[in-house]
Amino acid sequence: MRYITMGLMTLLFLAGCQEMQVERVSTGAQPVAFSTYKWGVTPLNDADASAQLVELDEEMRNSVAAQLQQRGYREVAQDQNADMVVDYQVAVVDEFFSGDTRDPSWDKQFDSNAPQDVVELPPLTDAPLVIMSVGIGRPDGAIIWGGRASELLTRPDSIEQRQRLISRGVYELLRDLPQAYQ
Repeated sequence: MRYITMGLMTLLFLAGCQEMQVERVSTGAQPVAFSTYKWGVTPLNDADASAQLVELDEEMRNSVAAQLQQRGYREVAQDQNADMVVDYQVAVVDEFFSGDTRDPSWDKQFDSNAPQDVVELPPLTDAPLVIMSVGIGRPDGAIIWGGRASELLTRPDSIEQRQRLISRGVYELLRDLPQAYQ
């Protein structure tokens, strides 16, 4: 019984220690003089989606807006006055497959038939994956900044942890976004 408990505690520890995976847009585009933005997506409302998705959408939008405001960007009401368009998306995947590339034995301890670096987390870990994406670019143009970030949500019932995770993901995705042009 002690070995089973220790194994479960180790599994929970490893799931909680998974680092945020970040893939940034890499366009090689030259710096541009942007100072205003518009949203490329409309916010979700209760008629469109579940209450949880509406909350996630609102948290993601607020986090992106905070990062933009911190860098001096202003949201404009008129689309034609916007220098750039901001798109975002956030999702929670309840059934997630994961692996630990730092420890090759990780995969074997759960499923010997699993492909390399892939393992199904036992349902007792209750650790859904939060996936965030942000894209910023010219109106009717290619994305210049942004990307995709994901991380396991080890305490799904904790609103504070979810908000911190989203804020950290948005920060990582927009880390290279320059200050607004004055």
